[in-house]
Amino acid sequence: MGNLNKSNAGFISLSAYLPKKRLSSLFTNKLTTFLKEHTSLPSEYTDYIEKEQTLPGSIETNEQGWTSQPWYNAWLNSLSEKKRENPFQGTNERLRVPLDPDSLRNSIYPHPMLPSDAETLAGAMAICNSKISPDDIDLVICHSQVSDHPLPQNVSLIQHKLQLKNAGAYGVDSCCSSFVTMTEIACSLVMMGIKKNVLVVSSFIDSHVNDKSTHFSVDTGDAAVAAIVSKVPEGYGYLASHSLSHGSRHDGIIYQRRSPLLLKRLDSGPDYSQLFTTFHNPLANKEIAKNAASDLKHVVNQSIEKAGLSLSDIDFLSTHQPVSWAGNVWREAVGLPKEKHYESFKKYANIATCSAPVNLLESIEKGLIKQDDNIIFTSSGAGENHISIIMKINYELINGVKENYYEQSNIEINELIAN
Repeated sequence: MGNLNKSNAGFISLSAYLPKKRLSSLFTNKLTTFLKEHTSLPSEYTDYIEKEQTLPGSIETNEQGWTSQPWYNAWLNSLSEKKRENPFQGTNERLRVPLDPDSLRNSIYPHPMLPSDAETLAGAMAICNSKISPDDIDLVICHSQVSDHPLPQNVSLIQHKLQLKNAGAYGVDSCCSSFVTMTEIACSLVMMGIKKNVLVVSSFIDSHVNDKSTHFSVDTGDAAVAAIVSKVPEGYGYLASHSLSHGSRHDGIIYQRRSPLLLKRLDSGPDYSQLFTTFHNPLANKEIAKNAASDLKHVVNQSIEKAGLSLSDIDFLSTHQPVSWAGNVWREAVGLPKEKHYESFKKYANIATCSAPVNLLESIEKGLIKQDDNIIFTSSGAGENHISIIMKINYELINGVKENYYEQSNIEINELIAN
């Protein structure tokens, strides 16, 4: 089982594939070179990144997705009176992946980007954003909230597409909390000396399972995230964690094969049935909402206690964002002020398993999280699962985000360096 002398482990790289996000010229060159030499990602995606210095995809506004559609009034009238007062529930826009190039060429019904391609792109970004050679990665852990196929899962495919010849591959699933769960597992394996460098990858390509005629379809978007977990200096990285599950709420939110809710059809025509995200059991969903604050507060408090810290020692909170109100409800339940929390719901909506890591990443980009900060990294997920990790942020993670990532003005860069 390797050397079981415990060491410190944490993120040394964190990246996200966020459609339409602009990259720095330096990172664009590094990424496109890697994609061409080390991956089997479709050339159309790489060419777009190289030409536009932007990640492929689009931004879907409320107007584009709903209000400009001929069925908008029918959709609006299908909502409850309360929901009609605020049909978009705090969402202004959400991200969408492009259509898959191969399906565009070979299918009369082209489909969105393959989740494994989104995950490959995020993984490549994480590798390029680090000093780790692909040959030094010895494990890939992945969660595909929507996978290419139900069986097998995407994880070995990602290992193959990234040409990580020395890496094993594990699949992990705790729904929207999966990235936090995988972080706990990866840190444990590195701390115990079983693995050295673990690539953690997750995606939610909602475009494959989105029924626009539901009330909650406005709240979900596309993204993929990746991180590398490795040894970090003593006292940094993973400090403690705690998790909890409530399986009695298992069928609250499910994928269900059905027709869209808003559909008028002839018997001779297609029924357009597919897997859609479905709020299946109203009683389970009421339990989820009623206990949301107390469940997350419990795992957070337990992880703080295990770390030997108090709430006053916590510098920042990075959470999931399933609906517009959740982030602040969780922050208030934990007992932290607004300046110690960040959420990106208005930009990205609910990006599921990608929400907490994207909020962590953007908090670092904006200088809200700094070296030596103690952070809470936490999420809930359908099933129902809750997990919280306490981490101390290290220099390598901060420096990599500042130097190599998204395009920023010189003023923003100078401000980050000053912090």
